[in-house]
Amino acid sequence: MKGFFKTPYLLLAIAVALTTIHFQLIWRVNHQGQFLEAAVLSWAATWFMIWRRHEDLSFKSHPGASAIALVLIAWLLFRSLMVSQYDAFMRFFPVITGLSLALLASGFALKTYWRELLVLGWMVIPSTTLLSQIDISPLTAEFSGSLLWYTGFRVVQEGVMIHLPAGSVEVYRGCSGIQLIWQHLSLGVIFTLLFPIGWLRSLIVPIAGILIAFIVNSIRVALMAILVDQNNREAFDYWHLGTGSLIFSMISVTLFGLLCYFLLEQADRAEEEEVQA
Repeated sequence: MKGFFKTPYLLLAIAVALTTIHFQLIWRVNHQGQFLEAAVLSWAATWFMIWRRHEDLSFKSHPGASAIALVLIAWLLFRSLMVSQYDAFMRFFPVITGLSLALLASGFALKTYWRELLVLGWMVIPSTTLLSQIDISPLTAEFSGSLLWYTGFRVVQEGVMIHLPAGSVEVYRGCSGIQLIWQHLSLGVIFTLLFPIGWLRSLIVPIAGILIAFIVNSIRVALMAILVDQNNREAFDYWHLGTGSLIFSMISVTLFGLLCYFLLEQADRAEEEEVQA
């Protein structure tokens, strides 16, 4: 029992408590969906990164850093009591928690935790607001129209409209694929932080993630245009809003996962060859 009060266990208890409080806030304001998914992903990745190298971490507190950390934690707790609906504070909660724990653990040597802080800081980005300013619907419509044209369909594309002989579809922002692209970009950034695979491969991951998401979603849009042309409303609804839309997301994530696995294998093989050389 005496060992429980050693610094690592105390830090672990604080980390668990603050993580729990963050999820409790999300639940309290009922701001789930994509925000909850991002929180789960960020926290899980951070906990995994810390667990993976916990034996290599050194704990060297500094009075000044500890004082700042305690003030930050006190502010987090006080501010949490005031949250009754969605508040931008909830986006900053994870990174301030990470910063406070890093200050308690290693003083001002924050460089040791830059990867974890970057993962937690990813949540600060107001993705919904940011993505609402980006409209790639014309680009998606153009690419889907090109796919149809190259596969032999009589198609005319005008702006966000795709016209086939017996029907037309309009590509709305919600169908443009921007949400899927952001999801892949987030996964790619976290993957490169979790698994250092060299700068060139790290550059490939987010770019490939964006392209995979965009192309797979464009194929889905092309399919829906064909279904409208065939007047198959039931199938259209299935692939538009039903389980079919999730299947395309799963295909995209699977392809992206396979790419990451391939790059990770390549990085491991290159490292083994360097050791043997």
